[in-house]
Amino acid sequence: MFLVYIDELAKLLESHGIIIVKLFADDVKVYLQIVNVSDTVMLQGALDLIVEWASTWQLQLSVSKCNMLTIDHVPFDVKYSVYDTVLP
Repeated sequence: MFLVYIDELAKLLESHGIIIVKLFADDVKVYLQIVNVSDTVMLQGALDLIVEWASTWQLQLSVSKCNMLTIDHVPFDVKYSVYDTVLP
């Protein structure tokens, strides 16, 4: 039954421009190449969409397990958040 939930989330993210999503059990990894400021807005929007989706299905995200991984140098100093908590 959980796969039904997760499949919908992947489709929602794709409809918002996030095309690289990895799903495994109850874990979700979202990937986005940040080239300009609009990409940072898109990534935060994807995080907000995940929060909204979880709320709709009465699921709670474990913010303490959420992290950002930056590969290479990002020319923007951006803080991403989930439930108003800045991600490490």
